[in-house]
Amino acid sequence: MEKFKGKNLRQITPPAIEAFKQEFLKTPTKHGGKRSLATVNNHLRVLSKIFSLAMDAELADANPCFRVRKFKLNNQRMRVLSREEEDRLFEAIGDNELVRNIVTVALHTGMRRGEIFSLKWFDVDFNRNLIQVRESKSGKKRFVPINETLKSLLGSLKRKSEFVFPSPRTGGRLDNIKWSFRQAVQKAKIEDFWFHDLRHTAATRMAEAGADAFTLAKILGHSDIRMTARYTHATDSAIRRAVANLDEKDKNPDFGNVLVTKQKRQAGGLP
Repeated sequence: MEKFKGKNLRQITPPAIEAFKQEFLKTPTKHGGKRSLATVNNHLRVLSKIFSLAMDAELADANPCFRVRKFKLNNQRMRVLSREEEDRLFEAIGDNELVRNIVTVALHTGMRRGEIFSLKWFDVDFNRNLIQVRESKSGKKRFVPINETLKSLLGSLKRKSEFVFPSPRTGGRLDNIKWSFRQAVQKAKIEDFWFHDLRHTAATRMAEAGADAFTLAKILGHSDIRMTARYTHATDSAIRRAVANLDEKDKNPDFGNVLVTKQKRQAGGLP
């Protein structure tokens, strides 16, 4: 609105959108931070959607956003919180109960920030120990199991609103905890860590505990199994087990024959 106010749709051309893209990237955030490429891309998506709706209503002939390239993101980044860093983070959060509880839920479910903010008591089933995620990124509902840590936490909360974690100011849906979370991360001296990395941490820990890609995809709400496979392809424990198996060959000269015999027996080829 600030950039294109007063212009009609025909005046919003690809060069004008490209100029907006570059200018917006250079503007600092509300708290003086650096604008992320993902945020700029999200604004371009909103603008593109506006033009799509305009075309459906026959108010525009084309979508100029199609001729503007979005910034290329490094979606392979995966930062995982160590146990020692987790202890420091919770210590830094201190008595901020709201942030502490939300971080705990993220670490024990892998839910996205928006999914946690939108969680209502109606969606928490203590009888079946399940959380129903209604507003997911994929648009599909899914169920996330409640473990003992989460059950104890949710059972201790007072129901002040229909939302599990309501806004302290309005009692409605929580809008953000970014500032409080960033303060805690900085105080804990944890480098290059963002809220979404709590989801990566939960997924990686589940994978290291033996969860396969299909199970993780259901829990995380991934529509493409390839998004989940990165958590199971090369976890630290799997790498260590693979290398540890080489010790057996050095300790036992017949290791190869024993392994083949074991495989044949499992396949039903030997008694």
